[in-house]
Amino acid sequence: MSELLTECILTFYEDELLCRILRYNYFYFDQEEQKSILAVIHSLLLEQETYWTRDAFVWPEVLKYILEHKSIVLHGFVNFRLQSYSQLLDQLVDEAVSKYIIEKEYSEFIHLLKMYIDTQPSTVPFLHLIYVNGESILLDENHKPISLTNNAVKAKYLSDITFSANDYALNTILNLLPARLEVHLIDPEDEFIHTLKSIFEDRIHLCQDCSICTTYKRFQHVTI
Repeated sequence: MSELLTECILTFYEDELLCRILRYNYFYFDQEEQKSILAVIHSLLLEQETYWTRDAFVWPEVLKYILEHKSIVLHGFVNFRLQSYSQLLDQLVDEAVSKYIIEKEYSEFIHLLKMYIDTQPSTVPFLHLIYVNGESILLDENHKPISLTNNAVKAKYLSDITFSANDYALNTILNLLPARLEVHLIDPEDEFIHTLKSIFEDRIHLCQDCSICTTYKRFQHVTI
């Protein structure tokens, strides 16, 4: 019976509680933004660890109550007896809002950079980016190394969205604005590579099997 009632609470009452918390704590988000945040919350709820955590907060309280009472009014029970569960949902909403804000800032950052490169002429025809050990090495069309713009004053394209050492690689690429960016993937794609693909779109080409890739893969293997 406790398992059944717990499932009922998670299925039929949880969304109502989440929406109430979201409206109360984050009333300054408009309706569309709240819908987007709720979608983020649902994605977090799909994580198995999150589900079992919620179950662990609800089930013991239900069991305790039905052992001591002959009847239960679920609506009142959910609103007044599940304080720890409500606090857990409150934390979940906070986490979802933080994630939503970061994703929104990221999208705006990408949009601004795309607008910039679409309105500026390219200054170099070709640029190689070798991505190895999570860092970027830049070469010009003649395979000569290019120094990264690591001066914070000149790094005008950096934002709060950071990629560590790759911040300056991104800034250098945006300063040079290549007509074509050849990315040699020695490491698997990650957030930085996804960002480059989002910004440069049809200007970028990913490569994993050319003479440059082979050379750096051999070097990486020897280094290891």
